[in-house]
Amino acid sequence: MSLLAEPQAPVAEATGPVRRRRRAGVVALAAALALAAAWLLSPHLLRLAPPAVTAGQLDGEPGGLLVEGYGAAGTYALHYRYGETVTLRVPLANDSPVPLHVTDVELVEPTYPLLEPVGDGPRPFTLLPGQDGSVELAFEYTNCRYYHERANNTVDRVRVTGTVLGREVVRTVELVTPVVVHSQVIINCPERTFVRGDDRLT
Repeated sequence: MSLLAEPQAPVAEATGPVRRRRRAGVVALAAALALAAAWLLSPHLLRLAPPAVTAGQLDGEPGGLLVEGYGAAGTYALHYRYGETVTLRVPLANDSPVPLHVTDVELVEPTYPLLEPVGDGPRPFTLLPGQDGSVELAFEYTNCRYYHERANNTVDRVRVTGTVLGREVVRTVELVTPVVVHSQVIINCPERTFVRGDDRLT
């Protein structure tokens, strides 16, 4: 043995408290990583059930009518009355394991809709996992000038905006039955002129 070699000091094994602290640190790190992954994936876990839109009263009469047999799942037809307002009820059901804070609900409509949204929209609310609720949206019948009497607007989707665990999320959900708004003949549309080519969609 060389005289320059120094004896190695024995390595002390971790004592019980040290091992417990290390295990606790590993468990805490694993839990933090799991929470971070759940937070990142939370918007992808959101599932909303397809809603069935219905209309409220319009001048004491039903604002819409479900026409069974017209289309694969039937059609919900609205009674167009120029300049008047109709309220649509949109039910929402949270079919996911994460809570959803809803900030906005809107129909997916064309550029010149026969139903123009009015008012401030729904108040924000929260749907817990498995919970359902509904919003009421107000619309004015308008824009008939852009459509001939055989035209209509078909609305088959609703867009829901909100947050899941603080992360913004937007979901477009198909309706159980499409909502159809039929355009008016020229005498029932004060906006329309008798000049061919006027008021065409651009």
